Amino acid sequence: MSTTDPALDLAEGDPLSEPFDLEDLPRVWRHLANESLMYPLVMDHVAMKLGPHRQLFLDNELIARASNLTRQVHQPVRYEGNPIFKALGTANACVIKVLTFDESPRFRMWYTSAKGWNFWKQGQEIRGGTSYAISEDGVHWERPQLDLHKIEGVEERNIVIPYGPLHGVFYEPWEPDPQRRFKAMVVACIRKTGLRGKENLIIPEAYHLHTSPDGIHWTCDGDFAKPSLPYLSGRTFPVNGVGDTSRFWWDSIHRKYIGDIKFVVPGKTARCRGITESDDLMHWARPRPTFVSRNPDHEIYGHTGIPYEGMYVGFRWIFEPEYLDSNHCCGVELDCSRDGKAWTRVRAGQPFMPLNRRRDTWDCDMAKITSLLIMGDEIWFYYSAQLGFSSVAMTNSGLAKLRLDGFVSINGGSQEGQLVTRPLGFAGQQLHVNAQVAPGGEIRAGFTTRDGQTVEGLGYQDCLPVEGDGLAIPVNWKSGRNIAALSNCDVRIDWRLRNAKLYSFWIT
Repeated sequence: MSTTDPALDLAEGDPLSEPFDLEDLPRVWRHLANESLMYPLVMDHVAMKLGPHRQLFLDNELIARASNLTRQVHQPVRYEGNPIFKALGTANACVIKVLTFDESPRFRMWYTSAKGWNFWKQGQEIRGGTSYAISEDGVHWERPQLDLHKIEGVEERNIVIPYGPLHGVFYEPWEPDPQRRFKAMVVACIRKTGLRGKENLIIPEAYHLHTSPDGIHWTCDGDFAKPSLPYLSGRTFPVNGVGDTSRFWWDSIHRKYIGDIKFVVPGKTARCRGITESDDLMHWARPRPTFVSRNPDHEIYGHTGIPYEGMYVGFRWIFEPEYLDSNHCCGVELDCSRDGKAWTRVRAGQPFMPLNRRRDTWDCDMAKITSLLIMGDEIWFYYSAQLGFSSVAMTNSGLAKLRLDGFVSINGGSQEGQLVTRPLGFAGQQLHVNAQVAPGGEIRAGFTTRDGQTVEGLGYQDCLPVEGDGLAIPVNWKSGRNIAALSNCDVRIDWRLRNAKLYSFWIT
């Protein structure tokens, strides 16, 4: 047994945490999504493996060098019949999630309906209930008359969760317990009528796992006293909880639940984002920061991501506090990730769904993408939006559409542009492109070795020019050869573009 003085033992150790200057936090976090800064190693001669997915150009992962080309973010086209789902009386129509099913109803929507605080039971009030809508085509929606819950002042008969908004819903047909096939993360909160303060909370605001057999009849999975994730309270650091615009989605690549969460930076109280993951929606990894706005006058109000073709595409809600001196005015910018953990901005500052500064449309002051579906040759975006202050305006839901893979394109103008990839390992024999070529323009592709030597018969000079507009155009060479012999050889693709847009390529 040691007889050493305990004070001497402590003196020989080190603190458990490394100190830092809190004033540096916004500046450091702001650069986390800067691709140029966060990836310092030159990868031009480092080979990468291609899977079966379409290869998009949202970031520079594939690119060794490029000249005389630009990257363009493409904005989805808003459906001319918008809003497709309108507020009813005093009830909002703020879409949270849309899922598709093989059986009727083929499209099912969960949305936030109740605004603010509402009378619930004797001496109690609740905040932000969730309702349910159905559709057969994803465009025309109806409210089923369920009559499960009644919130005073909310004119709806399709409320499925009365005491809070649902911020993530999952359908899992493989779940062995049929009563748990649907899962959701719900912000539950009940307080004494008209009374603020923690001491008056009956159920403190927090995120709770809920389960359901049908997406309609929900129960809290456990004890309301034991939330899955605590709610943000105050503006301290370390942060003591996650905020109200956190979103939860399924990472089908790594097979994890993702918490796309809201932080608040102390001092300026700027809203920003972080990410965490879970295997069961109850036990969570430590969240880590992902986004702080690059513009100090703006904030990241919300964010959600989706797995897409082997990578991740994300949508940031850019809160502009100075916009018309109103509140919660948000446009959308694009970002991406290769691993679901480190995210980078795509053409920072270029809007994906911008605010309408003319203010002559129903969705001019806010556009929050919350759900995405792949529908044949199109990507469908469901978003909530409004005209006017969020505290008084009613929220409706709209639909916007984009061509498949159409988030960004590499563009060539009248003078030929060149893009050379890193060495690529692949298996297959046919190269395809998703491209749009103007009349008189062309796209050519050639293969070179690691050191830039042209593969005989498969150089860009030998390529039959790609023309027209198509989602899956085969690329061929004059020799008629396929590219099977290049499988697993780590060759480069030498792209040449003139008056053309290249969205993606892949090898089958």
